[in-house]
Amino acid sequence: SASFVANEVGEVKLSVTIKGQQIKGSPFNINVHAAYTAIKRPSKIVNGDGKMGQPWGIAFGRNGTWAVTDDTNNCVWIFDKDDRLLRKFGDGKLSRPLGIAFDDHNHLYVSDIENHRVQKFEDSGAYLLQFSNKKKGSRTNHPVGVT
Repeated sequence: SASFVANEVGEVKLSVTIKGQQIKGSPFNINVHAAYTAIKRPSKIVNGDGKMGQPWGIAFGRNGTWAVTDDTNNCVWIFDKDDRLLRKFGDGKLSRPLGIAFDDHNHLYVSDIENHRVQKFEDSGAYLLQFSNKKKGSRTNHPVGVT
């Protein structure tokens, strides 16, 4: 697994090498588009469900929703495009959620580091499945990031 963060907008060349060997087809021409979402008040979210503790990861869905993992409250907060809280989930099911990502179907992948797994949820918060390896000596060890 690898990730790439562009420092500029427009066409860029991405060269990929593994152990000193350039992979076939590299360098790649990539067209980078500017895209952002302004978040008005992520650190002061207070509502009937409580206050956000330690926001860690953030992800943006295709439908304008966005999600934040909360390391202190062991949950995920889901907001609409106008920064209104839609729901919160994960209480009692997550232990130190950090990384988060949406897929093309608006499913969420959350790294659940103290439970040594990555969990997949509907954007409603309904659990779908998990990725982990519980065999002795080879279990998933504190997964942090997902992309």
